Amino acid sequence: MKNLLKHPALLCAMMCAGLTPNLIHAQSNQSWALLSPTISAYSDNDQFKAVKAGVGLLPLYKDGQHYTGIQALHHSYEQYEWKKDASQVSLVSESINPKNGLGHKANLGLNQLGNHTLVNADMNYAMSIREGTNAELFYNRDWVETRNSLDRGIKYDYYGGSLEQRLSEGWTVIGLLGQHRFSDNNTRNHIRGKLIYDLLPEQGINLQLRHRQYRNSQQENNGNYFNPNEYEEQMVAVAMRQKVQSWMLSGLIGVGRQKVNEDPRTSTHLYELEANSPITKSIVFKSKLGYGQSATFNGPDYKYRYLNTSLIFSF
Repeated sequence: MKNLLKHPALLCAMMCAGLTPNLIHAQSNQSWALLSPTISAYSDNDQFKAVKAGVGLLPLYKDGQHYTGIQALHHSYEQYEWKKDASQVSLVSESINPKNGLGHKANLGLNQLGNHTLVNADMNYAMSIREGTNAELFYNRDWVETRNSLDRGIKYDYYGGSLEQRLSEGWTVIGLLGQHRFSDNNTRNHIRGKLIYDLLPEQGINLQLRHRQYRNSQQENNGNYFNPNEYEEQMVAVAMRQKVQSWMLSGLIGVGRQKVNEDPRTSTHLYELEANSPITKSIVFKSKLGYGQSATFNGPDYKYRYLNTSLIFSF
């Protein structure tokens, strides 16, 4: 894993190799679909807002979790009187086993932000190593979405992997190693872990103990993004996943404590709600809504909200 983290291009190539058989299989399907609209919205208490809206054409379509196509998006950012726009064209592909969540999601695009151009990516590939053990590789490349970073064209690569191990009946542990490399020469190393207990398995309710921490190689407060020397968070969360009349509904409520450098510990919160319609219908709806509180430039009470929604019409 350490060698992979040093070579993101190698990690990306391995993921593409893993996706190839799924793409070949998708080409045997002759159904088409329209991905319209897709909307992603984000806002925070610093008055920063980001809205991304797009449409797509999926000439290789089987259902809401097996498709390949192209997508065009418009990105709009604003904060008080400041505004910035970007446009993007992407190749999108997804092939997920709905029974176990294994498979791939991939988005490879060309983004134009003012005078800055970026080939960006959002890719992950999950696989089974043996019974009770799954692994996932991920690679993301995009602009840093803060006002200063968007004006300066600062980008990042984020890559790594995770391992999920079933310990015993009702108990699962997940560990993740990742690394951010920013174009302003900062490197951020991540460690994350989850211990999950199936509290009420018939109701789809589990209890999670979460830990995450990272360290930055540069601690200059240049205003590009929040980059303390060290950050860590421990959180207790209750999660639910339940099928209701063929819809898959899930949610999470989490409360925790965070520590920034040597500052006193403060509170964090995370709330998420997700709804997905049956993937085999002629119209597929997916939506995720979230709210959180954590630390940023101005202190520990940074609040943010996000919404991701998409509709797929097959024909």
